Amino acid sequence: MSALVVGAVLGLAIGAICRACDIPSPAPPTPIGALLVVAMTSGYVAGGWF
Repeated sequence: MSALVVGAVLGLAIGAICRACDIPSPAPPTPIGALLVVAMTSGYVAGGWF
């Protein structure tokens, strides 16, 4: 569970730094790309439980 929290905090920090420095976000620009990232993360977390 701590890895999930660390990952969320790190993602928010990277997003904030990109926004503050006016750097393009490393996230996918389309909703399908964002859903792919969510699906991969969910699979990783679920795999850790098994």
